[in-house]
Amino acid sequence: MTPRERVAMAQRGEKPDKLPIMVANSNTFICQYYGMTVREFLTDSDLCTQGNIRFTEEFEIDYNLCVNGYILYGCDPELGCEWKYAGNDFPGFTKGPLQQKKGLEKIKVPSKPTRYFAHYLEVIRRINAALGDRYHISASILGPFATACFFRGIEEALLDTIEDREFFNLYMEKCVDFSIYFGQQVLATGLKNPILNEIFLTPEMIRPDTFHELIAPFDRRVQEALGAKNAPNSLAAFMGKPNDTKSQKAGRKLYKAFFNGVDSVEQLKEVMAYRLPGMPFPASISGIFLDSGPDKEILDYLRLILDFLVKDQGLYPAILLASVQAESPEKAKSIARKIKKIQALRDEYKL
Repeated sequence: MTPRERVAMAQRGEKPDKLPIMVANSNTFICQYYGMTVREFLTDSDLCTQGNIRFTEEFEIDYNLCVNGYILYGCDPELGCEWKYAGNDFPGFTKGPLQQKKGLEKIKVPSKPTRYFAHYLEVIRRINAALGDRYHISASILGPFATACFFRGIEEALLDTIEDREFFNLYMEKCVDFSIYFGQQVLATGLKNPILNEIFLTPEMIRPDTFHELIAPFDRRVQEALGAKNAPNSLAAFMGKPNDTKSQKAGRKLYKAFFNGVDSVEQLKEVMAYRLPGMPFPASISGIFLDSGPDKEILDYLRLILDFLVKDQGLYPAILLASVQAESPEKAKSIARKIKKIQALRDEYKL
């Protein structure tokens, strides 16, 4: 069974030959483990492609949300978005072009991809050509609200949802056009499994009612233009259903389970009924736990939640490494050892 087939079966709730391993972010690990700088990852298509391919194959990553980096997703400096490098870290967003209302008419969808976005698309195209038939390769289509946050500023966009909804709706209209453009370019690479990535769609930043009233309608327009299956809005699951307090509370818990793992099987019981569109149910190991947890504790924890999900509940989850990050080559080697042990546990685990 290929990794791609394995993921598809887990998504359908069917029994695969073994559980898929899924990674949601691996950019700094790839840099440190395969010996490239952040700038090379963001600008050298050959090195970035090979790093992502080697990572997927060496660690048998069945579902890889690859080529991570906010600066890559389309909001280039050429569009007026400002980014700042700090040492060998990935650049952080600092300022967008939409500081005043009169700047809205100046922001236009480009005629062709530029700079970082063009690099992103080329790397996706190459990874997909090399691995897409065997592995479940995914990448991000920047959602309209995430685009708005980069154009307007993150804090400013959040405030606009409360204090200036009229202006918010005006620039979200334009951000829909940008998100459709980003999606069309990503799909043109031949990638079969992208997701609509609303980066800032977290319970800590957005109230579910705000999402369903102000953001979800724009997301749906992007999905309608691209095809819902081509752009599943995975992170929307964290917002629950409209006017449904129970599902919204469960969405918050699902968010924590996805990125931070769980403290007990009782927490898993509370979120098992919910799914992230385009993804199998996650049996998650957090980035912090993967980075600093002792090997035995990680494996014991994984066995515990797999026994509950698989043997008690008849569910076939993906083993999710939500954030595979490393700050040095030495740390990358330590994390690589842990992933290999997780991989070995997965291979021997009886379904």
